[in-house]
Amino acid sequence: MSSLADDRSGVPAQAGTQGHWAPACAGAQEGADGLIVQLPPAPGGTAHWWRVDDGRIAHDGSFGADDAAPWGELEDGARIVALAPAALAPVTDRPMPAMPVAQALAAERLDLAGQGVGSAPRHVAVAESGGRLLACAVAKGDMDAWLAVCASLGFDPDALVPAALVLPRPASGVSGAWLGEEPLARTSSAAFAGEPALIEALAGEGETHEIAGDALAGALLGAFAAPPLDLRQGAYAPRRAAWFHLPDWTKLARMAAIAALLWLALMLVWIVRWNADSSAREAEALAAAQSRFPAATDLDSAERLASAELAKRGLGGAGFSAPTAALLAAMRPVPGVSLRDLGFAADGTLRFTASAPRAEDINAVLLTLQQGGWKVTVPPTLAPDPTGATVAAITVRAP
Repeated sequence: MSSLADDRSGVPAQAGTQGHWAPACAGAQEGADGLIVQLPPAPGGTAHWWRVDDGRIAHDGSFGADDAAPWGELEDGARIVALAPAALAPVTDRPMPAMPVAQALAAERLDLAGQGVGSAPRHVAVAESGGRLLACAVAKGDMDAWLAVCASLGFDPDALVPAALVLPRPASGVSGAWLGEEPLARTSSAAFAGEPALIEALAGEGETHEIAGDALAGALLGAFAAPPLDLRQGAYAPRRAAWFHLPDWTKLARMAAIAALLWLALMLVWIVRWNADSSAREAEALAAAQSRFPAATDLDSAERLASAELAKRGLGGAGFSAPTAALLAAMRPVPGVSLRDLGFAADGTLRFTASAPRAEDINAVLLTLQQGGWKVTVPPTLAPDPTGATVAAITVRAP
């Protein structure tokens, strides 16, 4: 088994190489684009990356701690998966207990968290994968350091996966591979760093399987498409953006301004149409009035000429009948009011002199006329005549 730790014939292209891993392997999502970044096993170490284009590993390489990110520009929404060092993130793999999945995960999380009492603070991540219960406990300091490295490289990973889980789970024996600068190993019950002595101890007399070339590329793509265990859980789960941060307010403001301008333009169009229609109808009305009253030059003069004609005929609100009927109707509930004279002018004004024993009776008649919409004029004060009755000269005309 020492060959797994020493032989790197199946290692992907090292730093400075750019190549294609083809064909796309099982487990890849057709059309998926993004990036896989293997974090360095120790601070200041070498990190490795694989560029995923259209469900295939198109380019790969390595870079040092002080190097800029070499993978180039990523499209908006590109998926980024980071691989945590296997030596610091070992994973246990055991059958799912005979209980609901949620309860099994919660129980495993509590059990691992309790085992860390008195030691350095630990972060526990659990997941169900293919009917198996995967669990990993890592130091919170390591989690903070890994996320800080990702931030320094200019990205926030969608998932942080223990690197050893890239390997497929063997039914028996041990699966091993070199990934970047780190040896990996996985048995049917654990995934861990592939140290030769540890591999030999766990493998016993079982068969060993070396994963390399296209098989390793397929395993990488499978972990990229569907991580079996994501360490970004609980306090380290990706932060949800606040609702006010989700929309692109600049675009929304621009769209709102455009909508307002369109609405304003629509209103202007309607105003122009309404004005044009109103002018057309006024012109038709004036033409009809001029056919009867040629002296009319506009609608106001046509209205005055029509009112004068109605007044001559005693018709309409400007005629004699309408104001007289209104006056008599207002006097009916007040029997003390009487008329001393009554006259009608050509401009439609009804003039009369009313008398009553009390000024309140005349005021009641005036109030009734005003409530009926008639224009009423009265003297400033109501004065009694020599007989003692209150007399008032009043005019009434249509509004």
